[in-house]
Amino acid sequence: MKKEKVVLITGATGAVGKAVSAHMAAAGYRLVLTARSHESLIDLASQLRMDKDRVMTYPADITDSDSVHQLFAAIEKRGSGVDILVNTAGGWKGGKPLEDVTDAEWDATLRLNLQTAFLVNRAVIPHMVQRKWGRIINIASKAAVSPGPRQAAYNVSKTAVIALTQSISVEYRRKGIAANVILPSIIDTPTNRKQMPDADYSRWVTPGQLAELILFLCTEEGGSLNGASIPMYGTV
Repeated sequence: MKKEKVVLITGATGAVGKAVSAHMAAAGYRLVLTARSHESLIDLASQLRMDKDRVMTYPADITDSDSVHQLFAAIEKRGSGVDILVNTAGGWKGGKPLEDVTDAEWDATLRLNLQTAFLVNRAVIPHMVQRKWGRIINIASKAAVSPGPRQAAYNVSKTAVIALTQSISVEYRRKGIAANVILPSIIDTPTNRKQMPDADYSRWVTPGQLAELILFLCTEEGGSLNGASIPMYGTV
């Protein structure tokens, strides 16, 4: 039953994370919300108007292995485990041709998008193996299959998230775990609107549309998709 399923949402206070949290709460799931800011997490939990025993907030830097370990130790201490991972953490970095990208900039982008996915996916799998059921949804980007210019590290990091997700799907499909990755194009967020003020926002993918797809992937029926890279390009 949904009320017994626990969903871990990373990047929960971002635009997509908030939409997913609201949709999951409305659908009756129990939530574990994580992001860097404790205050933002508390504010989000308040907006969801959930019973305190149905939502857990835990600030964590999921680029750091120790921080991820502490997050899952807190989840285990609570006794809830994790049935579903919705990994919305990550972000765009770019703006330079490859020849001008520094080692530090390259490493930072891979840590933001790939290291976070690796650490959280690795940590959640034992919970799902124990339950013999699990859903993993990672967020990559259209750039993974149609790379844009002046963002080589971002393109590479998101392509690697696809490979990571597909690796999980083939390794754990017989353990009852379905792992899929969504490839959005431009998402309609306040940040993107600010950066592209002359764009036609109606053509972009909304956080709510992503959340609706994610809800389906969490169902029993959604489990028939495994290892899929799902494009959500809007009409851009």
